[in-house]
Amino acid sequence: MVKKKISIIGGYGGMGAFFAKLFKEEGFSVTISGPSEIKGKNVAKELAAEYVKDNKKAAKGADIVMISVPIDHTLDIIREVAPIVKKGALLMDVTSVKEGPCKAMKKFAGIGVEILGTHPVFSHRVGTLEGQVFVLTPVRGKKWLAWLKEFLGKHKARVFESTPQEHDQIMAVVQGLTHFAYISIGKTLEELDLDVKESRKFSSPIYELMLDIVGRIIGQNPELYASIQMQNPRVLEVHDAFLKAAKELNKTVKDRDEKKFIAIMSQAAKHFGDVESAMGRSDKAIYSLISELDCLKNSIGKEICLKHIYSGKIHYGTVKDVTPDEVILVDSGKESRLKISNLQILSDDEIVESLTEKFGTVKRDFSFVFDDGINGRFMAKLLRSYDLDIIGVEIKDVYTGSQIGPGRKSICFGVEILNRDPKETSAGINEFFSRLGGIVR
Repeated sequence: MVKKKISIIGGYGGMGAFFAKLFKEEGFSVTISGPSEIKGKNVAKELAAEYVKDNKKAAKGADIVMISVPIDHTLDIIREVAPIVKKGALLMDVTSVKEGPCKAMKKFAGIGVEILGTHPVFSHRVGTLEGQVFVLTPVRGKKWLAWLKEFLGKHKARVFESTPQEHDQIMAVVQGLTHFAYISIGKTLEELDLDVKESRKFSSPIYELMLDIVGRIIGQNPELYASIQMQNPRVLEVHDAFLKAAKELNKTVKDRDEKKFIAIMSQAAKHFGDVESAMGRSDKAIYSLISELDCLKNSIGKEICLKHIYSGKIHYGTVKDVTPDEVILVDSGKESRLKISNLQILSDDEIVESLTEKFGTVKRDFSFVFDDGINGRFMAKLLRSYDLDIIGVEIKDVYTGSQIGPGRKSICFGVEILNRDPKETSAGINEFFSRLGGIVR
């Protein structure tokens, strides 16, 4: 089967590199292009993809041409590469503004080229399509639209279709208002010269969550966020409505008009709709922050596996101490201080997988004589959860006879254990069986 060829213009940037990696893993022939040779070659080498500096050369002959460049460069890049795209191929963009790019793709691409506007409504930092919103604004053609829907469905993305106009109107609120409000809060904290770290000592869970969201927004690419505000012409009317509402609310506070304040808040809640669900979801977010910290505190003195949510690196060790911001791990005498906000506590299955990959496993047999009434299957299940280093347990043989004695049976357990300290683990298994009344055969 011939591999599909995809060229990602700007494929070494955050979102471009995300899709380059995704399509490479799916078996595509991937080419990335852009003016920065150092970045391009580094990403291409990491992905075993091809890098070319010339965008036109990259676009020529590709089955799919994806435009993944900063918003304010998108129209220029479309003018450059759209006429090069071959008949029957797909030309698409992944820009967060849709009206301008869709018009430009339709204007400059050949009649036989299928055109599809798309907007992945998430950051490349999440590292997956699963559960993420992906908006499609079809312009021309059905074959590639059906293919992309199937592809996104396979990766469990949440796919929605829209017109470019409807998309930009909604995004003026979803992104334009959201970013504007949170950047304004960040600017307010600066104007007040507030010690944000110190303020966390006095914070409620909602304030803590708000600070994290503000930090998430203002800590990302400012050029991208400036473009989202300035390239969508519908954003300004949303800003005006926001400033009008803020000014009105501010006046009620100045006038100490409690009745009007209550009316404004109540009317907003009525328009909002299902505030109960919103409270439930926010409660979950708050609870997850609290429960994660409690889990780490309860793990002091115990072994634990933590995964860095961005790099994917696994950190293994014994928890020495936990602060509101950091966890201190000790592994083989080496101490590491890790930021809790960047970590995910692995499930038991993920821990086993990680440790098995790191240390490997060995198999040992353990034969013990028990009373005939002992349930061997239950004992095997109990042993499996007895020690983190025990990966699997099976019953290999059950023997009864004159050599064992009446009312007795011998059970041979096959045990797979981590190969980091098998001698100590084996000693623990022998002790486990002995405590249950077993006699070594």
